[in-house]
Amino acid sequence: PSMISWGNMINSARLEMARDPVVWWSLTAAFFSMFTLVLAANLFADVVRDAFDPRTQTTQ
Repeated sequence: PSMISWGNMINSARLEMARDPVVWWSLTAAFFSMFTLVLAANLFADVVRDAFDPRTQTTQ
């Protein structure tokens, strides 16, 4: 049995794109999933940094 991973998902999508008719939604789904994951991780890291880094807090 194959192991589920991002790489296997992209590879299977690449193989699907090589067939006729072109099945493009597999690659698109993998791209948007990875994009969303990276965006969420970056936003979470920014929130944590802003909450715990005293240099970013402004006093009024």
